[in-house]
Amino acid sequence: MKVEKLSLFQNLTEDEIKRSLICSKAYVRTYGKDEYVFRQEDTPEHLYFILSGEVELGQVNALGKQSYVDFVKDGQGFGEVDLFLEHESYAYFAAARKETEVLAVSRHFFSSTCEKNCAHHSKIIFNMMRLFAQEAEKNTKKIHLLTCGTLRQRIAYYLTDLSAGREKMRLPMNREDLAAYLNTTRPSLARELSWMQDRGILKITGRNHVQILDFNLLQDELEGM
Repeated sequence: MKVEKLSLFQNLTEDEIKRSLICSKAYVRTYGKDEYVFRQEDTPEHLYFILSGEVELGQVNALGKQSYVDFVKDGQGFGEVDLFLEHESYAYFAAARKETEVLAVSRHFFSSTCEKNCAHHSKIIFNMMRLFAQEAEKNTKKIHLLTCGTLRQRIAYYLTDLSAGREKMRLPMNREDLAAYLNTTRPSLARELSWMQDRGILKITGRNHVQILDFNLLQDELEGM
């Protein structure tokens, strides 16, 4: 993805984007597989956007156990919560899942008024507000997912939302990561998916391709019927 395609620069001209990158002291860096963009103890200094690749966001608790948080991919941003709440350190780490190109924008661009009162500065701040709203909507869906009932209902909710009415879809994560996302174990997830296959609700082909065979039965499971 090119920098100008990021939602952060929506409705900006090419010239405004160039001036924004200079004004914000932004830079692009490529991270190798498993390389940290930042660690959990690092001080938040930048807002990050993925131009290509994938980043895992995870936490390590006091006992040293790592827990999964989320994945971010092309066009998505991360690091905003700790940055704008001015935390002394990150609440999680960010590591590249594969070779990943990232745009980093300095915190000072968002926390200070542009001396030249540039129009592009105001446009970017507005775009940030839109991105925060989208992130809030995403988190609301995640909360609803995790509180909607049994594991079977959580799977039904997740697949219904992911499919958006399409019969065939590709799961964006592997079984282990999906299990963590649904707050369960991999064996429990496997049992439920097998049960749904036997019931004729869905069909799994390969490692991460799913076909919904009966949306009515999937809805019944979502509603606990």
